[in-house]
Amino acid sequence: MSRTTRALLAASLAFGTSALVSQVSFAQAPQKAPAPAKATPAPAAPAPAPEAEEQKEVALTQALIDGLVAAQPELAKLPGGNADKPDPKVQAQAVAIAKKNGFASVDDLQDAADSVEAVLEGIDPETKTYVGVVPLLKKQLTAVEADKKMKPKDKAAALKDINEAIAAGEPKKPSDGNIALVTQNIDKLGQVAGGSQ
Repeated sequence: MSRTTRALLAASLAFGTSALVSQVSFAQAPQKAPAPAKATPAPAAPAPAPEAEEQKEVALTQALIDGLVAAQPELAKLPGGNADKPDPKVQAQAVAIAKKNGFASVDDLQDAADSVEAVLEGIDPETKTYVGVVPLLKKQLTAVEADKKMKPKDKAAALKDINEAIAAGEPKKPSDGNIALVTQNIDKLGQVAGGSQ
């Protein structure tokens, strides 16, 4: 899924999906783009971003979810730094946090966070059920079209970005097991993501 789609959904979903994983991204090797920062829920769309590499889906377990929830407040305390030249001390702290919370590495933690995010991106915040990314984008499109307060230039840019994301199509659906586990833990994940702002 493109970073544009991720950013659009992050801006529209009440769960703060990106906040859950954004603190982890700074410790990644430079080849991975950092996750977008959580925006306040608003219909305005961010500028397009480059395509992200295909992410592998991790078979989530309750222990992985619990590890992510436990690690997030600790990771949120770490300074962001520069993704092109990561601070070795901060990286070492991130690795220690990952291992303390049941992950072999920061990459494993990030893969689990990406798998959670892939599910959250398709969850309707009103029903807390998985409906898919494109239906949520269409819902966002309707909201932007109806927004009378948005500046015409901003509205046009947002509509263009949303339509491009819709045209890109539905990303690969996460596994039914991951969808079930994330929806069971949606409130816990939402509290962690919302609390790290």
